[in-house]
Amino acid sequence: MPRHVSSQPFSGPTAEHQRWHPEQRGTHRRLVWLVDPISAIPGEGLLPSRTWALARALVAGGHEVIWWTSSFSHTRHGPRTPPLLIQDEEGFAVRLIKARRYRRDMSLARFASHRDFAAAFERMATEEVAAGQLERPDLLVAVAPPHHAGEAASRVAHRLDAELILDLAEWWPEPLRPLLPGPSWLRSLLAATVFPALARRQWQVLSRADALLAASQTTASHAQEAVAASVPVEVVPTGAYLQDYPAPPPFIDHVPGKLPQHTRRRNKPPLTIAVAGDLNHRDDLLRLVDLARSLTSRSTDAVLHVIGGGRWMPQLATTAPLVKGCCRIVAHGLIDRSRYVSLLAECQVGLVQPGVLSRFPLPAEAADYAAAGLAIVVAGSGELANMVSVAGAGLVTADASADTWAAALAPLADDPRHLSRLRHAARRLAETSLDRERLAAGVVDWLESLAVPVA
Repeated sequence: MPRHVSSQPFSGPTAEHQRWHPEQRGTHRRLVWLVDPISAIPGEGLLPSRTWALARALVAGGHEVIWWTSSFSHTRHGPRTPPLLIQDEEGFAVRLIKARRYRRDMSLARFASHRDFAAAFERMATEEVAAGQLERPDLLVAVAPPHHAGEAASRVAHRLDAELILDLAEWWPEPLRPLLPGPSWLRSLLAATVFPALARRQWQVLSRADALLAASQTTASHAQEAVAASVPVEVVPTGAYLQDYPAPPPFIDHVPGKLPQHTRRRNKPPLTIAVAGDLNHRDDLLRLVDLARSLTSRSTDAVLHVIGGGRWMPQLATTAPLVKGCCRIVAHGLIDRSRYVSLLAECQVGLVQPGVLSRFPLPAEAADYAAAGLAIVVAGSGELANMVSVAGAGLVTADASADTWAAALAPLADDPRHLSRLRHAARRLAETSLDRERLAAGVVDWLESLAVPVA
């Protein structure tokens, strides 16, 4: 397998891809196994996952795909069953592996569930291929973390003489710290005990891969440092499905000077702000409450629509009705895909919480904001902040304190022209850099280029 792979974000066919003649695409059919026990599958009513997008792109490229996943939904915490006609509707097969249930995201039961899946997948895959019930795969693409699945996939790939690609959505173990139970001293003790072992297992599975996919350059840099750049890495953001969202409306100047200022203020709709992503950090919870109070103190009429699951979402749902003033909080919790899409389409601004960024430097939620034409608000100087700043697609603040964010958001409520410019720039960013279908097709091109010798 070639070892020269770009570590820059994908932006169309690279020189490596252009060595292949266009007619070659689809002529080298491969059987691809996707090993991902976490992501949403068709029929769950959740947003299409990164693995789902890759499966569709592989099928469109003429390849055969089997997706191995858990029978337990790690998002809804319940059993799941794919649609009966999924092979006809999507073009790929979904194989469910039985795994135990659990209630809390950070628990021994969750790790046991991942271990169940990995062991059962390894056993079933090798036995069914040996018995002639399944064709031997050419390629395995395994999502990591969890690393149990990646480890099992690496052993299966070795036994079946297949190539292994690891898809790194996030970099463990530090983002797990907020999920650890107990007071701060106990969390520190648990981290000191558990994290070194997790980091070691992560390094081992990375070093066994033939190549790596990474959802961000930040994650790719961690991976290259960990394996001393011995494994090639391709950076491909998760992106969003643009067709799910209408473009933001054009700005229409209603000549506000014709109306008295108090009349304009009374008729002005509230600033609608989406806050999507799991609420697993207590600081994120407190920041939202403080932000609502700070916007109220500035007489900014606004609504914070908080969407997702997470450890602290139930407490926010209890606290939100108690927040009084002209800025209110609506805690929607975990909602299905159609409601999520329609809610983002109704908003004007998308807020990216630091807790989400600590796990995903280029979170899928931010891509959804851009696709929906929301002005993106993000703090700091990381990968997403740089992307937003270069595109002029939102506001980048020095820090994520409630007062700093309120000072940045309040002027948007009184300047619809500027808000409209930011929203249209965000949509252009999605169209040029975060189109999930195009990104997934680029991944397929890259996978084919790794497998097909140069003519």
